[in-house]
Amino acid sequence: MVDFAAQIQKQIDLAMKDMEKQVVVEFERVATNAYDNLLKNSPVWSGYYKSNHRIVLRNSKGQFKTGGTLKLLPQQKEEFPEVLKFIGNIEQARNEELSKLSKLELGDILTIATRVPYADEVEQKHRPYSQTEAGL
Repeated sequence: MVDFAAQIQKQIDLAMKDMEKQVVVEFERVATNAYDNLLKNSPVWSGYYKSNHRIVLRNSKGQFKTGGTLKLLPQQKEEFPEVLKFIGNIEQARNEELSKLSKLELGDILTIATRVPYADEVEQKHRPYSQTEAGL
């Protein structure tokens, strides 16, 4: 006798796995676009701020998969670096961070963050709509 229920369940399981893969691919695409838009809209003086956006992945239980420590590149920078001194780090950092997305799984939590100490100030001063918000 043919077990139709088992065959149907097998087809459902295969369809669910395929949908999960498609969701992860879409999640990776959205994350890549978000990261690239952040880079595109980040101001550059020395390149230090722009090259230090990091991707952190956690599993559904909140445990770190990647990026548990947000290391700055380089760890220390002089107080007044020359213009565009760290510009070469931007593409290297982008490639390293986006490579983390290959570890994405359904249910993961993704955060894009930075440890640059003056990030809040940079982001407040360089938002295109900050003058509008201030009523200027």
